[in-house]
Amino acid sequence: MPLETLEIEPNILFVRGTRRGRFPYSNSLVIRGKVIMDLGLGLDLVRELVDGVEFAALTHIHPDHCGGAWIFNERGKRVLSPEGYETRVDALARRFVDASLREDWKRFAMNVVGLRDFEVEPYSDGDTILRNPEITAMRLPGHTEDHHIFIIDGRIVFGSDIDLTSFGPWYGNPESDIKKFMRSVERAMELDAEIFVSGHEDPVFGRDEIVERLQTYLEIFEKRNELLLGLLDKPKTLEELVEISPFYRKKPYIKNILDFFEGQMIRKHLNLLIERGKVAEFNGEFRRV
Repeated sequence: MPLETLEIEPNILFVRGTRRGRFPYSNSLVIRGKVIMDLGLGLDLVRELVDGVEFAALTHIHPDHCGGAWIFNERGKRVLSPEGYETRVDALARRFVDASLREDWKRFAMNVVGLRDFEVEPYSDGDTILRNPEITAMRLPGHTEDHHIFIIDGRIVFGSDIDLTSFGPWYGNPESDIKKFMRSVERAMELDAEIFVSGHEDPVFGRDEIVERLQTYLEIFEKRNELLLGLLDKPKTLEELVEISPFYRKKPYIKNILDFFEGQMIRKHLNLLIERGKVAEFNGEFRRV
């Protein structure tokens, strides 16, 4: 597969992933032949780029962002990853899905994405991972606990899974957190960025456009709250809401895993609405107050 690239500034190259960077793949950013950000392009594209950079830096350890990291290990090249998180496939399965789904999740991650166990060097929030240009890691959790963005010379943001997609924010793992995610998007809006690079969409140029796109993205949280309230005109169980599938709508593959992810997202919204006094739970059913 030929590389699809865009030079967003001299020596700063946006690389579009397989399937135009849509899940289960993602986009990358290559800086001055020094570092590549995220390795979910697809294995063939990672192999094409590995010899042209010195090291890789992962924003977080979702398979669609780290699937090709083991290729860097094979070439003896460094992979930086958020401190405190395991990178073995078994550990990731335990982290991201319930016990009943772990083998299915591993099959998908390994057979479709190409994920393998890999080794990393840790970085932490606020660390500078490159001096010229200056690249700083900033932890913005919610999507996952380990989710980071990279800020290049204070002007260019690699936003990873603050991804500005029309689907909207994704928080389908047990550790995901709506409130943290909302605050992370707000913090991203406060940055004085001139270019914002998404893990799954094309780059966005210009401060005004970036803030507008982030605001639209942020508003999806409340739109989903209203959507669920509309479905609770009659009491429904969590399973009934998942069957309606208000967020995904279509599940063309790994339906059991996508049902789990959607259930996690719906439950987090229901908890928030219960906290706000807009929903109540009785005997496993949820109803609008």
